[in-house]
Amino acid sequence: MPIDEALLRHLYAYDRTLPLVPTSEVDPVTNPATRQAVPGLRRERVTFASTHDERVVATLTMPSEGGPHPAVIMQHGSTASGRHAMTTPTPAVPEPLAVQWAKAGFVAVTVDAYGFGSREGADNRGRLTPTRPDLMYRTRDARIQGVQDLMRTIDYLLTRPEVRGDAIGYHGVSMGCRLGVPLIALDHRIKAASLFVGGTAAYSRFVIEGTPFADLAEEEQRIFELTDPITFAPLTSHIPKFVANGLKDTLVTPEGGQRLQAAFAEPKSLHWFDGNHADSPAALVEEARAFLAQHLGVRVTAGAR
Repeated sequence: MPIDEALLRHLYAYDRTLPLVPTSEVDPVTNPATRQAVPGLRRERVTFASTHDERVVATLTMPSEGGPHPAVIMQHGSTASGRHAMTTPTPAVPEPLAVQWAKAGFVAVTVDAYGFGSREGADNRGRLTPTRPDLMYRTRDARIQGVQDLMRTIDYLLTRPEVRGDAIGYHGVSMGCRLGVPLIALDHRIKAASLFVGGTAAYSRFVIEGTPFADLAEEEQRIFELTDPITFAPLTSHIPKFVANGLKDTLVTPEGGQRLQAAFAEPKSLHWFDGNHADSPAALVEEARAFLAQHLGVRVTAGAR
């Protein structure tokens, strides 16, 4: 059944007066091939308080001079490496996404989602496993926590002199789309969004038929309706969105991606690429960066990657 918007806002609301109690330490930006510092950039590893006594762990990669700069919160997919997937250079990828976008003039903010990266636990928290309906309430709570963590990230960014508070964007991939759609629907401090390989399909539900949890069918449906991005997509008319999906996506499926794309309110820029869930073309990601730059007031420089 349709969920009342007031109820959604109530469930995801939190006390914004909670102290952040932030910490920060320098985290050098280096080239793995030369082991030398990357010129023009600096980086900090930060933590700050969130709801339910959680602490968010994030990395800020930013231009070392000038500012204040527009910022983009970059949320990873369901990977144990967490924010490092977008931050840590390797010989194969000497310039991860956070470095590329910081070079282009953003403060790139990569966040460890609840239950991932440095916040991973041994209890499967944060992970949706369709074959574990016994964890459906924990998954509900983890999804809400993930959105609240991102809202607290905005709270934190507004305390940073390097960040333009009127120019904060969002880039989410897969699970980062799942968390990002409720975020942008409910928190209007995000001014533009890029959402890759998100959708609504069987993978986003718990399998309860034929299990000891079959009597929780109504509860499972309610959890889906309270947390799935398709519930929040119609509430995004205030924000421009760049949305991309794969035509051969075996996880979200093209049908799941199409349902979410159709549910988004205008304005939206919809894109499809010929690939699977992890095959987002670099050129399309670059197009998304340019989209965010346009809407957040970053000048797109020639040769920026």
